[in-house]
Amino acid sequence: MRHYEIYIIEEDVARQYYGQESKLFYLFLEHEKAKGPQKQIIRKQIEYITKPIPTLLLQQKVKQDLTKNDGYRRKKNTHVIEIQERDSKAELVISSDALYVTAEGSFDVETIFFEILRKCEPSFFACSLEDHRFGWLKPLKQEDILKTNQV
Repeated sequence: MRHYEIYIIEEDVARQYYGQESKLFYLFLEHEKAKGPQKQIIRKQIEYITKPIPTLLLQQKVKQDLTKNDGYRRKKNTHVIEIQERDSKAELVISSDALYVTAEGSFDVETIFFEILRKCEPSFFACSLEDHRFGWLKPLKQEDILKTNQV
């Protein structure tokens, strides 16, 4: 089973860490491992570089895009897609600080959620702490980075 945590990174931080995504990943990984006061300090760092999740907007967008999908169902802030032909299932939980995706089977099933999310916000950062996988749902374009960094 695959697990992902997805955050909205502040755009200036996303631009600054473009190409250095591993530093963001290790911040989230250290938060997971930390205990006591160190965990609180890292939590504050994460809060500083992330934006709150627009929960209502995302709930509406996911529901709107998936309502016609036979394998889709929703219960409060949890969205589930099942593709029975591929024995695949993904679950998206929307909370105010992060999104959580759990998937099994084909990678196509979580990609359905990722495609919807990347249309909503340019700086979603996904990480799988267990598998040490991470990246942007919508990678920044190099031209955009150069334009914003010029004075």
